[in-house]
Amino acid sequence: MRFELPEGAGSFDIPDDWWRFAEMERFQPSPGGYYPYKLRPQNDVEIVSIAEVEPPRRNPGVPMLKKFKMMPVLFAFQSPECALPPVEVYCATSGPYRFTVHNGFHRFYGSMAAGYTHLPVLVCEPFDP
Repeated sequence: MRFELPEGAGSFDIPDDWWRFAEMERFQPSPGGYYPYKLRPQNDVEIVSIAEVEPPRRNPGVPMLKKFKMMPVLFAFQSPECALPPVEVYCATSGPYRFTVHNGFHRFYGSMAAGYTHLPVLVCEPFDP
């Protein structure tokens, strides 16, 4: 299955057999436009438009998606018992995006494919040695 990123940022594929196995054909995103996330009482989770987050990229030659990481994300979207962690992001320092993904590559792309319009994010401070 081919999916389009926001604002002409390109496209990506999730293999059809992964999509079917996760039974995503009839999936409807939850109200609010974002996936249910695990509460983190010590951190503030923000809900932001996916269009504000720069689509993360892989280095050349590295497969974009890993089945062992994407399948649990797709399953969690449909499970009332599962809640995923928010996507960890940094504030962007330049360019058209407000955030860059630090941790949550598969949650970002899974959310796009599933039809979510927003992401729960945890804004992290960059590590400065």
